[in-house]
Amino acid sequence: MTRAEAIAALRASAHDLVPGQKVQAGAFRPEDAPGVGRLFFQIYGEDYPVDDPYVPELLSEANQSGRIHTIVARAADGSVVGQAGIYQSSPPNRRMYEYGQILVDKAYRNSFAAFRLHKFAEQHMFGKLPNVDALFGEAVCHHLVTQKMSRNCDFFECGLEVGLMPEVVYAGEGVAGRVSCLLHVRVDHDRQGDLFVPECWDAQVRSILPSWPLKRSLKQGAAGHAPAEDAVTDMAVQQFSFAGVTRCNVAEVGAQFAERAAQEIRESGELGHDLIQFYLPLGSPSAGFAAEVLRQAGCFFGGFAPLWFGSAGQGPDALLVQRFLRPVALAPILTQSEAGAAVVRMARADMERAGREFGAPVGVLAGQA
Repeated sequence: MTRAEAIAALRASAHDLVPGQKVQAGAFRPEDAPGVGRLFFQIYGEDYPVDDPYVPELLSEANQSGRIHTIVARAADGSVVGQAGIYQSSPPNRRMYEYGQILVDKAYRNSFAAFRLHKFAEQHMFGKLPNVDALFGEAVCHHLVTQKMSRNCDFFECGLEVGLMPEVVYAGEGVAGRVSCLLHVRVDHDRQGDLFVPECWDAQVRSILPSWPLKRSLKQGAAGHAPAEDAVTDMAVQQFSFAGVTRCNVAEVGAQFAERAAQEIRESGELGHDLIQFYLPLGSPSAGFAAEVLRQAGCFFGGFAPLWFGSAGQGPDALLVQRFLRPVALAPILTQSEAGAAVVRMARADMERAGREFGAPVGVLAGQA
C-alpha cells in the first residue's frame, strides 16, 4: 500500500470512538496499525512527514525491525485511543532513540490514556530495549505535563530549542507564538571518549555535564584550532518544512566549514524557515573552531547532547547551537525544575548577546515586542 492509498483509506474510514471506555496500554501488535494511522490522520491530517504511521505494513515492519517501538493505549472494544513511540530520528547515533509522539484521540484527552502510555514505557522499555544506549525527548514549554513525566524517570534537561515548533501545531490550545522545547536526555549505556569544550560556550557545557556520570577526557576546544587543509566537512542537513526548521548534523569539521555553514544559513532563510540548528561534534579537536565560526555568524547556545553522534563522525557528544533567520514571537517558556530554568536562562541570555553583538534576529515573547 502506498502513502496516498493509505491516506485515502483513512479518510474514507474516519469515525468517532465510543467515549468513556476503560483504557489499558501495551506493546504494539500488527492489528493496531490502522488505529495508529487513524490517530496520526486525526491530528496531522496528511501532513506528517514520515510514511510509517500511515501505512500499516510499514509501521509493522518498523516495529519488527526495532527502528520503532510503538506503545498503544487500547479501549475495552479494542480501539486505539492513544499511542507513543521510541524511535530512531535525527541523531547520527543509531543507538540513541527519541521518545515522543504521544498522541491521544480527541474523545480521550481528559482520560488517563497519556499517563498509561508513559507508565508502560517507564516500566517496560526505558533502559530495557536492545541496541538502545540513550533516549532523548523534546518537551514543549507552553505547559509542564511532558516535563514532569520525563524528569521523574532519569531524563535530564540539557538544552533549549528556542521557538522550535510553529504556533499552528497547537491550534486550539490558546498558544500565541512559536513553542520552545526543552531537550532532555536519559543515558543508559555510556560511550567513553574525548570532549573538546569550546571556549566560547565553556561555562554552559560544564554546567550541564555533571547531570550524567559520563566517562570523558575533558580538553579545551580552542577557537584557533582550525581543521587540516584537506579535511572535509561532513554535514547532513534535514529540512522540516512544516515547522520552518533546518537541522544540520556536523559529523566532521572540515576546512570549508565556515563557507558551508554560511551557505546553509542563507539557503534556509531563502526557504522561508525561521530557525536553523547545528549539532557540532565535541570529539573533534576543531570543535572550538567550528563553534566560534557559528558564534560570529550570529548563532547562540542551545545545549549539550551526550551521545548524539555516538561512534559516528567525531563523537560521541554534540553541542547544539542555533540561529533565528528572522525575528519571531515566542510562546511563554515554562519550566518545571531549576535545572530546566537554568538551561532556559543560558539560551535566552546568549540569544540576546547574539542580537547585540551581531545584529542577529531574536525571539521575543508574544505580547512583549
